[in-house]
Amino acid sequence: MVATILAAATLAAASQPHPCRTPLPHGPAVPAPIVLWTSCGSFRLAPGGRLSRLPRHWLALHGSGTGRRYGAHLDVRRTRPGRFLVLLHGRVVWRSARLYPRDGGSVAFGPHALAFASYRRGIFLTNLRGAERLVAPGRGLYPYSFTGNGDLIVTGSRTIRLVSPDGATLRRFTYRPRNGYSFDEQTDNLYFVTPAGRLATAHGTRITFGRALAELYGMVTVARPNLLVFFGAHSITATKRDGTVIAEAQWKAHQLSSDSGVAVSPDGNAFAFRLSDAHPGSRSSTATVYLLGAGSSRARAIYRHRLGPSGCAVGANLSWQGTNVLYSSSDGTLAILDTTTGTAVDLTTLARTLPHRATAERAYASWRRDFRR
Repeated sequence: MVATILAAATLAAASQPHPCRTPLPHGPAVPAPIVLWTSCGSFRLAPGGRLSRLPRHWLALHGSGTGRRYGAHLDVRRTRPGRFLVLLHGRVVWRSARLYPRDGGSVAFGPHALAFASYRRGIFLTNLRGAERLVAPGRGLYPYSFTGNGDLIVTGSRTIRLVSPDGATLRRFTYRPRNGYSFDEQTDNLYFVTPAGRLATAHGTRITFGRALAELYGMVTVARPNLLVFFGAHSITATKRDGTVIAEAQWKAHQLSSDSGVAVSPDGNAFAFRLSDAHPGSRSSTATVYLLGAGSSRARAIYRHRLGPSGCAVGANLSWQGTNVLYSSSDGTLAILDTTTGTAVDLTTLARTLPHRATAERAYASWRRDFRR
């Protein structure tokens, strides 16, 4: 009897198809190809709605990799005692001369260089051929980025230092903490607001000043094409690179927060963002996607939905393709928003019926054009 039951169970299990081999659903028509992926692999949704499997390892071959400007082929590890290691294809090519137990911080790769932070000691720099050197002593400093000629940008609570490859401090800049700073790797320009409230652009040691932004709140980020976005708790402001304001929106409801950044349209004339009353652990909340046009001070709602239970992370991703925005929320909601007609193509059901291994698994999606090649 026992053998019969076991045999029946084995036969039933064998007859169940592997979850990754289930037939693919058919999707809705979309304005441009979309790539979706789960634990079972990646899939391409064609404009006509046909879904097809992409080759194995497609994401690894077409993704952005580490996304680093320099040292994209290198990996950083730390040993248990606190030694930094740099690896190339799994082989150690550099190791720190000292140990940094419970004191290692962020790292930054430059042209044939590595900088890393020790919270209590400061910033160390190496050319990856010799031992590291302390080039910026102090607490709470961070290696932010490298310029094209190899100068290191070191940031602190109110001051930015520019450090040459030989370790000399070339210049210091003081910025207003409520606006932060942002570096454009394509132009080697560093943007920040001075304590006096003027927008400043630093290119190497040379600094130029833009418009006064005395009342502007929000952290500055570089945006294309040739824009800056100041992203605050209750406001969003877009400016030209000289500080000329081209769009702004504010909201007074303290329970609402902009939790997903700002996505700028390809032509720089529209800005999509989300407001929600969600927070980690929320059982029920709502989210609204807004569109802010250039020359406007009022944003209009283009999509609303109720959020499911929130885990540790709350937010969404917004990305443009022409006049359409691909909206992907952390609760699994997935939709394409047409900003000209105000209509939405719901992809949530399609995403949930894709082959996957775990019951509560969430599918991810991106425009095909966002991938390399």
